[in-house]
Amino acid sequence: MYLYRKNSCDTITINTQKEFSKKKGKAMEPIPKEELKKHLPLWLKEHGCSLNKNFRCFNPEHEDKHPSMHYFPQTETVHCFACGVTYDIFHLVGQEEHIPDFPSQLKRVQERYGFSQREPSSFLGEKKEADEQSVSLFVKQHRTNQPPELLEWFSTRGIPEQAVKDAHIFFFEGRAIFPISHHGTWVSWCGRALQDGVAPRYRNSAGKMGIWGVDALFEQSEQPVAVCEGILDAMSLQLCGWKAVALCGAGNTGRLIQELQNVPGSLPPLLLAGDNDEAGREMCRQLETWVHKQGGVCVRLMLPDGCKDVNEAWVRVPQQLQAALSAARQELALLPHEGKTDACPSMAALSEDFLSYLSRCQQMGVLSSGLAELDELLGGGMFPGLYVLGAPSSLGKTTLLLQMADEIAASGRDVLFFSLEMSRWELLAKSLCRTAAPQTTLCARQLLRGEIPPSSQLKRLLEAYNRRSGERIFISAEQEALTPETLREKALRHRAQRGRSPVVVVDYLQILAPSDARSSDKQNVDRAVVALKALSRELEIPVLVASSFNREAYTKEVSMEAFKESGAVEYAADVLLALQMSAAGEKDFDLNREKMANPRRVDIVLLKNRSGVPYGKVPLLYYSAENRFIAAKEPVSPARQSVRRIGRKQ
Repeated sequence: MYLYRKNSCDTITINTQKEFSKKKGKAMEPIPKEELKKHLPLWLKEHGCSLNKNFRCFNPEHEDKHPSMHYFPQTETVHCFACGVTYDIFHLVGQEEHIPDFPSQLKRVQERYGFSQREPSSFLGEKKEADEQSVSLFVKQHRTNQPPELLEWFSTRGIPEQAVKDAHIFFFEGRAIFPISHHGTWVSWCGRALQDGVAPRYRNSAGKMGIWGVDALFEQSEQPVAVCEGILDAMSLQLCGWKAVALCGAGNTGRLIQELQNVPGSLPPLLLAGDNDEAGREMCRQLETWVHKQGGVCVRLMLPDGCKDVNEAWVRVPQQLQAALSAARQELALLPHEGKTDACPSMAALSEDFLSYLSRCQQMGVLSSGLAELDELLGGGMFPGLYVLGAPSSLGKTTLLLQMADEIAASGRDVLFFSLEMSRWELLAKSLCRTAAPQTTLCARQLLRGEIPPSSQLKRLLEAYNRRSGERIFISAEQEALTPETLREKALRHRAQRGRSPVVVVDYLQILAPSDARSSDKQNVDRAVVALKALSRELEIPVLVASSFNREAYTKEVSMEAFKESGAVEYAADVLLALQMSAAGEKDFDLNREKMANPRRVDIVLLKNRSGVPYGKVPLLYYSAENRFIAAKEPVSPARQSVRRIGRKQ
């Protein structure tokens, strides 16, 4: 293959000099090495180097720990300020491919870059429009070239033959060529090498890269459109029943925004399906910000764990991907947008949505806390909303929340338990001790110290616990900082993978990482409470949160003022619960002495209940060594009796 220059400034690609002469009838002269040097920016981009910042030196004898090499466009070279070497593209290609002599280096650079339809100037930031006529001719001439190796390559990526043909993808010079059209006209193409030996891996047409599948944005439909980075990702989503577009790289986000600005009427709902890396997350952030400013709606696709992009999820875990897509579609359907409802819909307009919500509530059912007396105070159990449980330090907040979580899991619901204070093993030890009691006395602290029962007994305990609850309890106890935003992402990812929303438990509120490090503790707690309340509404689940108390409240009877930073806690919580020693507030009350009792006499106090009895008290016995609470054999409170009377009247 040879590249020839016409008398004008453009270049063309042909297969042989004879074929070129036959088509054009003019003699051409080869491109000189000075022009080939201009492809250095392309080589640098292929190797992840910035043209504006220093990068690590390519000298194999220089161990460059701090980037010291820089690109100089004036000389088309790179120079290292530390070791002093200067390379051009011929040196770099020769070094990369172990080619020692310059003539061979020159030939190899021509083979790799001389035939690129993308001009070097386009990599230097100069504007150059694509020749739509030549792109259209190129596509029409070759789009039926679909040999078995091309179709086999797509088959390994979960893309069937018919989808390849429908997209007019064809084979050319070792690459799969993806044509890109805009309103029926071929405007650009991108090529991807099918084998490792073909370099560069990607090669595109000249000028601006179009958006693959962009016409889906202009179809004036309320159907959502998925936005991906890669064409394979978009094709995978099309096979899942979605309309999809591909940016052909996260760097093309601005071009998509330009296209969205030209969409007549309201924007379609968007599913942001970027890759699971920083570039993909940045693409989603930019689009989210812009779409929200325009009054549109969008949600992010939560990729299954371990999948870097949509196509990998489609190949490896298609059922999990379908579950994630189903959850995203449901989330989009619940968001108001211009094409669906007004910003403030009338109550009449919400009738169908209300009936749908009631149906979902019926399917979910009321969740039991595992304490019948507490369930009765709550009106039958726990409903979607924010539940905050406060207590003095070391009074059993974590133990009670874990016991409730195990009971919820035993009923068949998933529970996502965010433990910011205890490890997974500490929590599992607590649950095992409760499982063994009261038949066997087993202490969590002794278990973790290695004082374990016979292996057969421990195995039976584990099997019994897992069978009842463990298979549906998911503990998030990573050392990473957990903000309300990352907590939400994990909950949404769980729903995407499991196909159902988990009940969320957070232990505990005051040690969530701040959303804004510059804000006060009270401001950050307020933001966290509001975010957790929003999560309970978004997923239609109970969210259970532990909260610490002010030290002044340790020896007094509990009240709303006992909660640390109580402003947002008091007003945003749907249900406010507190643990206190039964003798709290009495004369000569000694908190430390009461903690030594076995069992401890503890009350769980209902301080607020947005949709039920406003106040009540349930006496409990807390066996701290066994990590379990049971109801004391006493009447609960006048409030509880009022619930019973109401029940009899009904």
